[in-house]
Amino acid sequence: MPLFELRRSRLGRIRVFTRAQLPFVVGTFVVIVALAFGAPESLSSPFMCAAVVIVILASMAGALLPWERFSPSWLVTLAVTDIVAVALVRTEAVWLLPGVSMLAIFPILWIAYGFPPIAFTAAVGGAALMTSLPFFVRGSWPVTPLEWANVFTLPGLILAVAVVVNIAAQHLRRSGRRLRASHEERERALARARDNELVLRTVLDTVRSGVALYDDAGRLMLANRTAEDLSRAMGFSLSEAPYAGDAVLAADRTTPVPHHQQLIPRALRGDKVSDAVEWVGPPAAQRAILADADRVRRADGTLLGTLVVAHDVTEMADAAQLRHDFLRTVSHELRTPLTSVTGYLDLLTDHVRPDDAAATRYLSLVERNVLVLTDRINELLAAASTDTEVSPRPVTLSDLIASAVRAVSPRAERRGSSIQQIGATHDRVVLDPVRIRQSLEELLINAVKFSPPSSAVVIGQRVDESGVHIVVSDNGPGLTSIERTRVFDPFYRTPYARENAIQGFGIGLSVVRNAVVAHGGRVRVGASASGGTAMAIVLPGAAHDDRALDHPVSSAGGTFVTTEE
Repeated sequence: MPLFELRRSRLGRIRVFTRAQLPFVVGTFVVIVALAFGAPESLSSPFMCAAVVIVILASMAGALLPWERFSPSWLVTLAVTDIVAVALVRTEAVWLLPGVSMLAIFPILWIAYGFPPIAFTAAVGGAALMTSLPFFVRGSWPVTPLEWANVFTLPGLILAVAVVVNIAAQHLRRSGRRLRASHEERERALARARDNELVLRTVLDTVRSGVALYDDAGRLMLANRTAEDLSRAMGFSLSEAPYAGDAVLAADRTTPVPHHQQLIPRALRGDKVSDAVEWVGPPAAQRAILADADRVRRADGTLLGTLVVAHDVTEMADAAQLRHDFLRTVSHELRTPLTSVTGYLDLLTDHVRPDDAAATRYLSLVERNVLVLTDRINELLAAASTDTEVSPRPVTLSDLIASAVRAVSPRAERRGSSIQQIGATHDRVVLDPVRIRQSLEELLINAVKFSPPSSAVVIGQRVDESGVHIVVSDNGPGLTSIERTRVFDPFYRTPYARENAIQGFGIGLSVVRNAVVAHGGRVRVGASASGGTAMAIVLPGAAHDDRALDHPVSSAGGTFVTTEE
């Protein structure tokens, strides 16, 4: 009850007394003062004296008794006592001061507003007492209809007022409860939001990636500690235009990146940034960052903002450079003595007598191993090369494939296997014959190594409006979905290759991918019709189209279907 609610405290009791009983006491005092000036003889009446005593006692009880320790319903006795006092005052002074009846409004409103509807009986009974007490005092009953109306009108009006006030009080209580519930829910939601904000801030500041979120007007909404550190290293502020600095270099670590081409300006213009590499900071403390950025949109498609994420990949970049330098050094250091070994091996071969079968066999074995070692060194050199330059020129595709088949066929024959070329045509295409032949040889060598002995490796070709398609298929163990995603990574070897001690560094397929990508094409890997592996090279011809792999290449050896890159 917002107005007359008794809270379980001394302050609550004083508040109820001040709001409910004190106004009645003031009103009674005003009536007594008015009678003292207008009809002083009425103050000596027993009814008036009793009324004053009742008001004083009720007021003292309301102010001093610890009502908060009992049920709040006991306070209705104070309101009823006030009504009795009004009845006594009215009996004595209604003829002198008709407005004295208005004193009853205070206890009646208190009963109607602060107590359950059952307390209305006290209010109505009190009103009946006020109107009937004068007749008891005179010892006569009402005679005329007007006198009877006077007896019942006031109780009826008081009952009506009590009902209206009680309904209003209940409505106000319900509104108050809803308001408190809503306020408590907002407090809980605010607490949850603060907790979520704290968790989000902690997570963002803990991760090693820089995260910055801008609103649809380009104003900074959120940035973690890593993003702020990176922006300071780049020489600008995340919250102030132009959001670009001077200490920013391209991926080659030498070319300065102009302001309008740096990460945040591009993102705020609406460009989708993916895997952008920049070197930031002064020369003595440069750091490599790998950045992504994209627009954030609401469910209805409206722009919410722009999210920028930057990863510090300095350690990875340094490790890659170290690996590159190591491979170049090792390859060079191995090639130099191997050249000497090859030269002296040729001299030894020239001095061996033709009839010395044992020496000839030993030298042949050494020569084969020297060739294997040369291949491995060439693979290391290829892995150390960061740039794949191509020199395209017109060639006959079938002749190029046949050349690669002839180069690898001796390896296949030593395993009792064969290489079949299908779909041969006289189509001429424009490509780098050296790079593509090297790629085809790598695919054929892989297919031979992983196929069972005495099996067939098939290489097919097709040239149409969508481009040039070359598919190499084997009967080997195939690749899992996880292996297909990593098979082009340098130095990656499948568990099957390690378990069966199949020679190689895991570099060949990465060389193939680099050569094909340099042509603007792509390599796809999937399953062959026999359950093995199918590798497809797709080079742009009239137009680049991924539908190439949706059209199987048929031959006597089966159907080759590649499904994933």
